[in-house]
Amino acid sequence: MYICICNAVTERQVHAAVDAGATTLSDLQFELGVASCCGCCAETAQEYLPGGRCSSVCQTQSVTVEVNTSAPVVGGAGSAANSFPIRLVAAA
Repeated sequence: MYICICNAVTERQVHAAVDAGATTLSDLQFELGVASCCGCCAETAQEYLPGGRCSSVCQTQSVTVEVNTSAPVVGGAGSAANSFPIRLVAAA
């Protein structure tokens, strides 16, 4: 979704800037140009900053999962059109 139409700034770009340390609207203006033309997007952009409406809803977490390299293989020689095995991996 576009946050700033004037400068074609997307929600992903705003998230990336906040993840990289942007904490104020001035930071977003400097990094992305958000709210530097007409200013209509200023309120929406601020919602993605820490403490904003979207800051807690849109957070992601890193998850570490051990991968078993001896996982069972689906299919085998001659059981499918593809000649490579597909390993089953559990996702968290």
